[in-house]
Formats: sequence, C-alpha cells, structure tokens
Amino acid sequence: MILLFQQFRDLSIVELYSKEKLVIACDSSAGIGQKEYDQIIIEPEVSASFCLRVPLMELFCFGAVPICVTDLIGNEYNPTGKRMLEGIKNELKKAGLDDLPLNGSTEDNMTTKMSSIGVTVIGSILRENIFPHINNNAVLLQLGEPFVGREVEQKEDLIFSYHLVKSLKKEVGILDMVPVGSKGIRHEAETMAKLNKMTIHFNQYKDLEKSAGPATVILIAVEKKYEYKITNKYTGLKKIGEFRI
Repeated sequence: MILLFQQFRDLSIVELYSKEKLVIACDSSAGIGQKEYDQIIIEPEVSASFCLRVPLMELFCFGAVPICVTDLIGNEYNPTGKRMLEGIKNELKKAGLDDLPLNGSTEDNMTTKMSSIGVTVIGSILRENIFPHINNNAVLLQLGEPFVGREVEQKEDLIFSYHLVKSLKKEVGILDMVPVGSKGIRHEAETMAKLNKMTIHFNQYKDLEKSAGPATVILIAVEKKYEYKITNKYTGLKKIGEFRI
C-alpha cells in the first residue's frame, strides 16, 4: 500500500508501509546504434550499457540500492535487442549487480530503422534517510568531464567507475551528489542550489552548458572543512564553485 509519492529532481520516490522507500530512475536513447537512420554509428551493446549507466548513477548518488531493471527496446530481438541485452548485462556486472532481476520487451511486430531503448531502474532506501541538505559556504566539486556522442566511446577509459562513486558517497562531509546529463553542469548546479534556497558561484566556466551525455560528470557538494581531505584523497576531483545564501 502506497503512503506518499514524491518527485525529487529526476527521481520518483514512493513511500511504502514499511521501513523502505522505492526510488525510481530512468533514461532513454535513440538514434545511436547500427541501424539505417541512426545518427551515431556504434555497437548496440555500447549504447544500451550507457543508457543503463544514467539511472544507476542517479540511484547511487542518492544513496539508493538498485533492486531491479526493466528495459524497453524499440527494435527487434534478434539481432539488435539481443545485443543490447548483452550490453545491459555487462554494465550490471561493472556495477557489481550481476544478479539483479532484469525484465523487458522488444518490438517484433514492426520493422524499425532507428535504434531505440529505454531503461528503468528501481531501487530502495531506508525511510529515515533524509533528502540531501547543502550548508552555507559548501563547495562544489566536479568529478569527470562532459562527453557526449562519439566522445563517449573515444574517451571511455577516462570515465569514472561505479566503485569510485560508491566510495565517494560514503565519505564524511559530502552533502549531495548529482549526475550530470544532457542539461549540463550549470543547470544541475543551479538546481542543487535552488533546492536549498541558495545560489551557486562558479570559479571556472569551462563547458558549463555542454551535455555530459550518459552521466560522464558528477557534481558533489562538500562541507568546506572537508574540502582538502576529500580532494587530496580523490585526485580526480576539482573545485568549480561555492554555495552561498
């Protein structure tokens, strides 16, 4: 029985008559694959794996534990859907979620000429876990660089791992973590600030509007007193701004 439904950023949160809440994240991808009308030609396994990466990163950054995955493939099962499923399974393995239940559907009634996939991931989180709160003078750190389209494949070795994100989430002093996608760094940073009735002041302005594709950037709000400790431990982080009232 559902008690309450909330929308928080790109997440849907369902409160149940239990100690847990369900947290739902999703993403879609189209025109990226090996079909006639695709705009970016890439293996279906790769496009599907990065489509899954987005909702997984959203859940990990929020602190939820993924419990199941649903894929909606707008193409035939064989060969496109089958290859996409392989990409999804490989990505789940990277995230340490090999045994996660996976269900979905393919389009086998119509002939399609463009690749299409949607992925939904449902996670759980304890009810007492409160929404993130950012303090005055907290600093904004950036993990990763914004890559989109062909850049994602070309610079895949530069994209941070799930293990790193999970490790950062456990650090004392981290107030909030948000993956960045197509709306860019500035949009997500300003949304973080607005939700806490604050403003964000950037100290660098490179690629703030550029799409970060399949969550190739994560923004991290950190208490100022923990800034040095965290940036010293995780050398891939850089300070890009501060939150102020």
